[in-house]
Amino acid sequence: MSETEIALATLSPDECRALLVTHRPRLGRLAFVADGWPLVLPVNFAVDGDGVYVRSAAGSKVAAAARCERVTFQIDHVDEVWEEGWSVLAFGRLRLVEDPVELARARRLPLRPWASGDRPWFLRLEVESLSGRCIAYP
Repeated sequence: MSETEIALATLSPDECRALLVTHRPRLGRLAFVADGWPLVLPVNFAVDGDGVYVRSAAGSKVAAAARCERVTFQIDHVDEVWEEGWSVLAFGRLRLVEDPVELARARRLPLRPWASGDRPWFLRLEVESLSGRCIAYP
């Protein structure tokens, strides 16, 4: 197959949502602006309804959530052998989970940070829109 036969396709919002829910490992990247600079951080995540949840220690993510900042969350998969893959972007506002009912629900999600240390804050990305693309041989 030649390079011209490789197809780049747009994923529908439903396809993007399905990938968010089923993607393993549950590792993505949270992008936002901190101190005037773009910042992209790896995070473990869980999806519940229209929200993407992460846990965090105090710091730039918690500060962004306290301000209900607009953020982007990204996951992807790459198959190096077949040179295929996909990428999904979720756009929305990040906020602190403070409501006791929602916090109890968030604590029951399969959300376990890989990094050691206390991560007492639960943050929720309220997904406003999804987009994605995949590249594959037809």
